[in-house]
Amino acid sequence: MDNRVFLFPINNSVLFKKVTLPYHIFEPRYKRMVNDSIRLQVPIAVIPYDPSNVYRNEICVAGMPHILATYPDGRLDIYITGTVKCRLTDFISEDPYNVYHYRPMQEDTLIDETYQLEIESLKTLLERWSLHFLPDPTQRENFSNTLEDPELLVNYCTVFLVDDAEVKKEVMEASSLKEKIRIILQMIGPKEISLGPFMPTLKF
Repeated sequence: MDNRVFLFPINNSVLFKKVTLPYHIFEPRYKRMVNDSIRLQVPIAVIPYDPSNVYRNEICVAGMPHILATYPDGRLDIYITGTVKCRLTDFISEDPYNVYHYRPMQEDTLIDETYQLEIESLKTLLERWSLHFLPDPTQRENFSNTLEDPELLVNYCTVFLVDDAEVKKEVMEASSLKEKIRIILQMIGPKEISLGPFMPTLKF
């Protein structure tokens, strides 16, 4: 694998390392992009859409696509798990989709005991979220087990509990786990999160 990524610009979607997100692919150029990605083993970088179509120096997360379903008209259901954080550098091409070189971005993922309270608070919020969105007890148990990884815990909190796409992007771009936690706590606490018109409201 070289240091190229294929860009998938999409509004209101921010990918994080270790997090898996689903996508429905229907545009011909992006159907080709998915197939090219698998064939050439070039990851796809999910990035907020910019009308200027210029993405140099932008930070994003990329991963390899996996096809879940292929429809008769060629549409695809896929998922991407974030594996590498990238800073986009040199533009390569845009026919039929954008291709960039990237520089891998490293993060400080160390957390010490002084952050134990914050970690436990975020874990409690996600476990309460899972009670409403993961009705199967086995699913909830498996999900809870993944929360032992602080990096995955923080990224899940951003995906599931933060509504604002700009804040999600800010968390994704942060260079340390401690900074990510600070941003999240400023955003989500104390407040109420609506789980929908027929669901209770989470208060914290």
